[in-house]
Amino acid sequence: VDKVYVASRSISIDFGVMEKSHKVDVTCADFGWSDLGTWTSLYEQSGKDEAENVLSGEQIIANDTRNCFVKELNPDKLVVADSLEDLLVVDTEDVLLICPRTDEGRGKQIIEG
Repeated sequence: VDKVYVASRSISIDFGVMEKSHKVDVTCADFGWSDLGTWTSLYEQSGKDEAENVLSGEQIIANDTRNCFVKELNPDKLVVADSLEDLLVVDTEDVLLICPRTDEGRGKQIIEG
């Protein structure tokens, strides 16, 4: 499985399996579901602190910060969020993304050119 997984294309199950299958059953059910394909959806589904922040990482300090999603993927770096509101902050090894939490699509467009 490990060898096949790393060689597989990164596409959704809709395109990769469902559109190509002739044997699909559908069952009506009532249960919660969310597409966790965006930072905003992760924010909505995650547990929040008393200021409605989601702080995900080993070294994050949030001071006077509200309704933010802060993700730190570099444990060697301290992320300080001070006096922020309604922002998405994602710090990776090669990119630091800071944008309005409700408009993360623009950030992706800017990065992709």
